[in-house]
Amino acid sequence: MASKILIISPREDGSGRISLTHKAEGASGISRISCDVSPADLLQLVLFCEGCDLRRIYGEPQMAEVELDGLTVTYAPSGDEIHLLRQIGYSEKAARIACKTFLTEMAGVVEAVLDQAETSKHGITLKTLLKHADLPAAYAAQFTADETAAVLHRLHEMALLILNDRAMEKGSRFAKLLRAKKSRPEAEACAAELVASLADSLLTRAS
Repeated sequence: MASKILIISPREDGSGRISLTHKAEGASGISRISCDVSPADLLQLVLFCEGCDLRRIYGEPQMAEVELDGLTVTYAPSGDEIHLLRQIGYSEKAARIACKTFLTEMAGVVEAVLDQAETSKHGITLKTLLKHADLPAAYAAQFTADETAAVLHRLHEMALLILNDRAMEKGSRFAKLLRAKKSRPEAEACAAELVASLADSLLTRAS
């Protein structure tokens, strides 16, 4: 069995670092994949992991991929694995790791990124908006009350990250909606629409 040590570390500025040290079967020596991750890329990695995990538990697992700066992360449902491909110039390094292991290591990163969003300028307002964004009835009917609460919690977390990122963009129309009380219903509708869209993307099962 290959030996692997995975470390994913968030930083206070919102960036992070991924490091995977492994020794493949039949190979001599230790190989290492490491990559610094920008705040924007770390956000995308968090959303990727949350989405894959929701599909694995409540929807239908399917192949997914996110491209960061110099690192491609792919979820392969056939083996329930995460594939890492690190490219520097013409040099490539690749490795595989169990999805459960990857998600476990990412848990602390997810919490750190969520905490930054919740304590941001718009965090409280966004959490208030999302309280009114329910799981579409078509999906709620598939789950027990406890499952519905768990799914909705995860969707709200993802929506919070996406909406906070959207609100932080320079000249953002969504940020303008948040600032004016008279446009708050429109902002609330945007939040509900996003939650419904995430549900459609992550929870739909093949018939």
